[in-house]
Amino acid sequence: MKKWVWVVATIVVALLIGGYAYSNHHATAKEYQAAMANGRTAIQSKHYTQAESYFQNALKRRLNDKTAQRYLTQTQRFVSAENALDDLHFASAQKHYQTVQDTKNGSQVLTKRAQDRLKQVKTIRGNVKQFKKLLTQAQGQNEALNYGQSNTTLDELFNNSKFRQRYYKNLYSQALALRKANNAGQTASLASSASSTAAASSSESSATSSSTATSSSTATSSSSASLTSSEQAAAKNYSGSNEYTVTKKQKELNGKTITADQIASARKTINAAGVQADAMSDQDVRVALQQANKKDMSLSAYAKQYLQ
Repeated sequence: MKKWVWVVATIVVALLIGGYAYSNHHATAKEYQAAMANGRTAIQSKHYTQAESYFQNALKRRLNDKTAQRYLTQTQRFVSAENALDDLHFASAQKHYQTVQDTKNGSQVLTKRAQDRLKQVKTIRGNVKQFKKLLTQAQGQNEALNYGQSNTTLDELFNNSKFRQRYYKNLYSQALALRKANNAGQTASLASSASSTAAASSSESSATSSSTATSSSTATSSSSASLTSSEQAAAKNYSGSNEYTVTKKQKELNGKTITADQIASARKTINAAGVQADAMSDQDVRVALQQANKKDMSLSAYAKQYLQ
């Protein structure tokens, strides 16, 4: 009788242990599935840090699971690519995006986003190559003292709305500095030429005040003739300052002068739209305000559509 009782007790214990093991396994499986589902949802919402946490949690529920590990690695590489793009490390960003795109049986959402980013990065790198070529050309003209030609080359960059995007902010700053140097060079060249001509005219003049006036006129003409036609036009544009001459009308919006506070506020709006407004001149900002008003658009919408 006692032996039979022990057999029954053993069976009951075995059933209890088996039931617990099954229940625990079932609960762990549910937690794994929930973690994976939450990770995919986080990716869809672009909450990549949360997605990484969910996939790591899934790996704790199912050790060495290939699917969870694949999703985790793909997400981490996509985040690395985004960070590289923000830091303007385009070659590194392209490499990471390519890896994300090539991941088999991973997140299709990340694969599609990586494909789109790859196209964007390739376009950016192409623009960088083009902008650097023009900037190098303008620098060479500056070194050859062809300041007017250098500014004309720089205008090709400044007239390209894409050049104001944040991806090219380093090149934009270099171009601004070069334009400032060109303006200073033109001013110095004109002053030196005028001074030399005036001194020569004064030493040769021995007639009346009438002939002196004529000599002065000749000196001014000689000063202008010492520059090429393009340099004379550029010098006229930049004369007296480091910006192009701006008319009163160009400083107004709906008949009212655009104030410094309005310009400062507009810079913040343009920066928020993803455009490097800090590198824009005050007149560039005024033009953006005027064009946005003309097109009946908000400044933010105008910046995103026309300045990026």
